[in-house]
Amino acid sequence: MVKGDKATRTGRKEPARYFFEGGLSALRRDALLKAVYKALDGTPAWLVGGVVRNLVLSEPSAPDYDFAVKADVKGAALRIAERLNGSCFLLDEETSTWRVAVKKKTGTITFDFALVKDDILRDLSLRDFTVNAMAVGLRELFEGEASVIDPTGGLLDADARVLRMTSPEVFVSDPLRILRAFRLSLQYGLEIEKETRRSLTQNALLLKEVSAERIRDELIFIFSGKGTADTIRALYDASVIASVFPEFRGWGDIGGYDLLEHSLKTLDEAESLVNNITDDTFPGVAKELKAHLGRKTGHIEKKVVFKLAAFLHDAGKELVISREEVRLRFIGHDFEGAKAVSAALKRLKFSNRTAGTIAGLVKNHHRVFGLAQLTERTFRAKAHLFRASSGADGVDLVCLALADARATRSEEDTDLYRIALDLLEFYFRVYSKKKPKPLLDGKEVMRIFKVKEGPKVGAILVFINEGVEKGLVSDKKEAVEYARERLTHKSK
Repeated sequence: MVKGDKATRTGRKEPARYFFEGGLSALRRDALLKAVYKALDGTPAWLVGGVVRNLVLSEPSAPDYDFAVKADVKGAALRIAERLNGSCFLLDEETSTWRVAVKKKTGTITFDFALVKDDILRDLSLRDFTVNAMAVGLRELFEGEASVIDPTGGLLDADARVLRMTSPEVFVSDPLRILRAFRLSLQYGLEIEKETRRSLTQNALLLKEVSAERIRDELIFIFSGKGTADTIRALYDASVIASVFPEFRGWGDIGGYDLLEHSLKTLDEAESLVNNITDDTFPGVAKELKAHLGRKTGHIEKKVVFKLAAFLHDAGKELVISREEVRLRFIGHDFEGAKAVSAALKRLKFSNRTAGTIAGLVKNHHRVFGLAQLTERTFRAKAHLFRASSGADGVDLVCLALADARATRSEEDTDLYRIALDLLEFYFRVYSKKKPKPLLDGKEVMRIFKVKEGPKVGAILVFINEGVEKGLVSDKKEAVEYARERLTHKSK
């Protein structure tokens, strides 16, 4: 039995009933779910949301359980926390939602408990999408004949791989659902239904009313998954991007240049790089590179930071575009882009550390190409690349250069690929073990050039770094000579 089955209303075929053959049995075997049921001690409760959805979609279940409880939610959560040896806290005061977090060897498992204010059918009908609006009663699951409570036709839509809003009001009541629609479509391979797509486009401007933190979190979800470029393209096509990244909404055509297409291609190449790190693609450094991209910058995975940088790396082109005869020029787009990207990410409440890292990658994204043009890449020149990009961020910079070049050429630049492997090996085998010291430090500059502490010291160090990058400086003597020459030239 499927309560609320809408086969007659939609006219679509009955979905496969594998859920009842395997899905419910899987739930009954779930030791944690059974422990929750026992701890509730007869309190009416339903398993809702993601676990049910993923079972119906035959997708792996995430370690997050959601329950609708018709009773004292706080008391229920406290009993669960005590039984499972977890911690309990209020998650959302407005919806009376409490969370229990339980630490396991495999990671933290969360159990969210929300109050059923009226009845379960009404509660489900007020949810966002039909595939998220299904429930299973815990008492029926463990003591009787279980059924899926499905008032909006979620089983049918799951079978058709369709994402459908439960009602036209869902985006008005919570505009963040507009972004969530695209994220779920990406995550589960669901096609957004026509009326749903029309409604989210019509209500896109309401996203401006949503807190920056919530928008940020949805963006992180989108950039964490596969097919991110397709989702960002869909946000542009649906005129949603203007409410998320208004700074970058006009990328489709800037003076005859399709910045959007190049940015999406670079993002796609970056994702492909992340997902295909093997001993064949990155011989000698695959293990270290995979570990590097698996780490976190703050609370965000490094691969998300890298993919964001790939999408935003040319953001400054829109700000500096000029035309010389028939040629477009983007002089200074790296520096202007870094400023624009930093401001946009901070507006969305990304941490200063994350915003600074991505802005740094944008600012420096041409450095690898400059180094590649040298006939000889000296030890000092390679060390300077990583020192100038804060060490580990230089690894992302090398990978960004590969993604950028592949997007531009639609094929591998074999010379750049070889240089990238050399740089990565240098970082993991040499630079990360013992960072080479700069040729001259501030004190040495003051002594040799007889200048006092101040801006001139910094200017001389910049000259020296410039010489290193150009391959003209490899030791202290050459550093001093090059800096003196640059100072003399500047004074004329």
